[in-house]
Amino acid sequence: MIEELITQTNNDFIQNELRPFLRIPSYTLNHKGIDSAKDFLISYISEFCEDIKEFEGDINPLILAKIRGNTEKLLLIYMMYDTQPISDDKDWLSSPFGAEIKILPEPLDVLGECIIARGAYNSKTPLICFLNIVKLLKEKNQLPFSLLLIFDGEEEIGSPSLLKFLKNNKRIFEDCTDAYYPAIKQDIDERFVLKLGYKGIISLTFNVNTKNKEPHSAFSGMIPNPATDLISLLNSIYTNNQFLINSLREPYNLTMEENSIIKDLLEVLDIEKIKKKAGIVQTLETDTRIAFFDYLFKPTFNISTLKSGYLEEGTKNMVANQAICNVDIRFAHNVTVDEIFKEINAKVNEFSKKSSCKIELIKNIGYEGSRVDKNSILVKSLIESNKILGVTTEIWPFSAAAAPLSKIKNEFEWLNFIVGCLGIGGYAHAPNEFVQVDSIGRTRLSIFYFLNIYSKLYSKIS
Repeated sequence: MIEELITQTNNDFIQNELRPFLRIPSYTLNHKGIDSAKDFLISYISEFCEDIKEFEGDINPLILAKIRGNTEKLLLIYMMYDTQPISDDKDWLSSPFGAEIKILPEPLDVLGECIIARGAYNSKTPLICFLNIVKLLKEKNQLPFSLLLIFDGEEEIGSPSLLKFLKNNKRIFEDCTDAYYPAIKQDIDERFVLKLGYKGIISLTFNVNTKNKEPHSAFSGMIPNPATDLISLLNSIYTNNQFLINSLREPYNLTMEENSIIKDLLEVLDIEKIKKKAGIVQTLETDTRIAFFDYLFKPTFNISTLKSGYLEEGTKNMVANQAICNVDIRFAHNVTVDEIFKEINAKVNEFSKKSSCKIELIKNIGYEGSRVDKNSILVKSLIESNKILGVTTEIWPFSAAAAPLSKIKNEFEWLNFIVGCLGIGGYAHAPNEFVQVDSIGRTRLSIFYFLNIYSKLYSKIS
């Protein structure tokens, strides 16, 4: 029985496959680490893949691989092998790329032993778990469905190469039935969270500068100031937690199905546990239900970088000659990235007329959100595989995050896509990112059951 083999080999898998993979520092701009992770994956899948191709990307390579199972059609599997960088390791319990096993501080100490590593949760653990199950099934000649694997090395910077590749190589995906992204999605109470889609996202850079050479601040009354102009410009787009552009000014209108899902969800949702897992101690709203509603449906204007002037220790009285700001906007609204950018660009042009600074607006990446059919066999397969393992599924209308899988749905209308497998982890993009050791066996088993159930359900409709 494959289930017994998965259980029996779990400890060996953790020690000899998962932890070595997590020790590779494959954050997006670390070319040495990315090369090591790419070589690790190609070596790993070479044992059971019939066709492996590497495509040069803007920064990091894309890897495509076909694995023949018991079908002519292919299930598209999306995976990312890059991670976020480490800004400072002083807040980590152990080395971010040590993959050490530790007990987390309260309140997560109840989880027992956890592997601490960048990528442990997002999302190198489910990646290697998925490949391990495929390897075991191929060894036993029991892979129920043929697969097309795509490994993205630029997800953490918006997947620019993947987006271009999807647009320019549609024929490669013509035989795909659906798309699946293995990512661990259990809460700390072991409930599985199934999200029926993603928000859209647009990433922008504002660059404001002058020709001056940063003179003494005594001259500030007679010269332009990029920092203050940047602040004023941003406030013309978003202020007091509200957008001032038409496309995102009005509240999101929930569909009847979303209203129904939210009503059911709020009856069982433990928002405090969600906050604990994410490391959140403070929210804008004291009413946790309002905070959760805003989290899902309110468009966000997030400043991830704001840089200007003297940035060393102490003070320096000078007028900066440049101010730079990186912003990401996430939205559930049924609008396009181009509509949002057009409105913001108009605000920039209007502001530039009364500013003495040179202002540049750069659109980095962007893609619209998407939804998966609640009645699709992808959704049914995940729910049924969870039931086998005694896990309750909690359905959300969509994720507050954004993902390039949305682009797959938009480029290939016939493809549904879904994200998720069992497993408990957290602190994505933050110190002490982790995966619970005891949940890794369930991750592997849930992937096995998902592939088999999907194959059976697909055979009934084909």
